[in-house]
Amino acid sequence: MLAGDVDGILAAQTLAYPDFLLESAGFFQNRLALAPSHCWVADTAAPAGRDGLLGYLISYPWDAGLPPALDVALESLPAGADHWFLHDCAVVPRAQGLGVGQALVRAAAGSALEHGLRRASLVSLGSATGYWRRQGYAPMAVAGAGLAAKLAGYGPQAQYMARELPL
Repeated sequence: MLAGDVDGILAAQTLAYPDFLLESAGFFQNRLALAPSHCWVADTAAPAGRDGLLGYLISYPWDAGLPPALDVALESLPAGADHWFLHDCAVVPRAQGLGVGQALVRAAAGSALEHGLRRASLVSLGSATGYWRRQGYAPMAVAGAGLAAKLAGYGPQAQYMARELPL
């Protein structure tokens, strides 16, 4: 992912998510600045004036504590992070069913392994929990009332999930 991809990412997320889940350009720029080797796009050569972005994936090293809040900039990543946090993976409708999301996840997970991360975690939207379970993710218990508050921002039936790497 490059800084120039952010406009395409903003357009893609509006096709993939309801308004309450949309994150700002500043959020994507923040994560790209903190973890450039963990942020990916899938695109295709497109005619002039047509966006070739097929999908994107935002991830970064994390400490397996509470998941980060939506659309909140981080000053830094946690020292000693041991998890790969898959924050967001979205595919535009015209590319769904082509394996774009799976290719993004595999590429990013490979990079996470190269960076020494051995577990993966994510917050699954309620509608995607079955997909992530089929990918080997299982609900993750995190003590405290803070988890429920964080998950509420992701919508009903959102779950914090984890699995071992490699995928």
